[in-house]
Amino acid sequence: MFGLFLFLQSIKCFPEPGPSSEWLVKNNLTPGGLQTLRVDSVASPETLSDAILLKISWTLKQDGSIQMLKATKICVNEKGQSSSYNCVRCNYTEVFDNQTPPNGSKWEFHYVGFPIKPETTYFIRAHNIPPANMNEDATVISESFQSPNCKDTVMKYSKQCQEYGSLWTPNITACQKKMSVEVNFSTSSLGFEYRVLMENDIDILWDSGSLKLNQGRAFVVIPVTEEKAKGATVQIIPYFSTCQNDCIRQRETIFSCPEVIHPIGQDKSHPWRQHTFLVLSIVSVVICVVAVGLYLLWRHEKVERILFHVPKPLPLVKVLVVYHPQVCFYHTVGHLAEYLQNHCQSDVILDQWQKRKIAEMGLVLWLTTQKKEADRIVFLFSNRVDTCDSSCNSSIGRHRENSQDLFALAFNLFCSDLKSQVSLGKYLVVLLGEVTLAEDYSALSVCPRYQLMKDANLFCKDLLTL
Repeated sequence: MFGLFLFLQSIKCFPEPGPSSEWLVKNNLTPGGLQTLRVDSVASPETLSDAILLKISWTLKQDGSIQMLKATKICVNEKGQSSSYNCVRCNYTEVFDNQTPPNGSKWEFHYVGFPIKPETTYFIRAHNIPPANMNEDATVISESFQSPNCKDTVMKYSKQCQEYGSLWTPNITACQKKMSVEVNFSTSSLGFEYRVLMENDIDILWDSGSLKLNQGRAFVVIPVTEEKAKGATVQIIPYFSTCQNDCIRQRETIFSCPEVIHPIGQDKSHPWRQHTFLVLSIVSVVICVVAVGLYLLWRHEKVERILFHVPKPLPLVKVLVVYHPQVCFYHTVGHLAEYLQNHCQSDVILDQWQKRKIAEMGLVLWLTTQKKEADRIVFLFSNRVDTCDSSCNSSIGRHRENSQDLFALAFNLFCSDLKSQVSLGKYLVVLLGEVTLAEDYSALSVCPRYQLMKDANLFCKDLLTL
């Protein structure tokens, strides 16, 4: 019974802006200070909240004075902002009868709170209650914390970073022709004013000035010679109401446009092509006549018995494929999608095939929508031998960053479905090569797992069994 009691030790925290009442009395015995104090940033645990909070962790010293410990007070102050001084008091729910928890480690506690802004310095102070008496050694321990910028994988989901364009994915394409560069990009719902620059390492080669754009996809032509555009990049500068000209900018390297196939009839070396339209017209008439004849025969129940006596095909199964960041999209995900379409009667949903929709809707809304519409959700893992060759090295970094965001969001949605047996039945795990689930994703072990191509037939059968 005693061991069970120790496991139930916890804290209850609440705001306490002024000094604690224990400062007003003299205590015969007081607890020592904290052993360690650590600070990190985390996303808000509240559903759909875009706040980024401080996660404050501390450990207690292993000495006899721990029996006097009632609470720990934590105060946070933003650098240069005296008015932002906030404090919480965390009371311990039970008396400490032992210097260590039952597992023999140290008493460790965590508090998540205090919303923070990107690229800001915070000072954190903590002390135990009752505090040290007058003229005794102070037990305060302090730590400073510099919050990351909007490129951080956690901070970019904060409200301020989203207003700066941290989740804006313009999907820029910059195509070089002989006398111009054609630029396409997706605009953001945050604003309708943009500026397009073409630049190299030394100078700005072209400036569009302010562009008022209210369409989902923008198109800009830059008049420039082919020689001048070599090695240059295109930069898109958005102007949002919250950040004006200091919003997050996006860049893309210019590539050569693919060769255009000449329309039929323009190649003088083949005069017979001039008659192609006439031939096609005649063929179209013949096809129409045959179609009408078949229709009339079908009405007399002749063709139906001979030609159309085939079983009705089953509807396609919608499969959302979520792949681990280590998996190469071109070599592995593409081959799996082709296998699902050709052999497993599946309609495959992939983020790389729906870039425009993701740009318009945002990654979170797109993923939640696809999760509802999909019949099956496949988590794809592969061994570390799965790498891209030179044909896709130029974009591998961006693909892995995007797939990492998608995979983390999808895994969080899966964890929220663990209590729903109906939703949990959607998920499958596919392993390529000799690979096992990492400890971080051990929750997926409740899902059916298949090793391709060893379990290919069983995988297809289970995929189609709805």
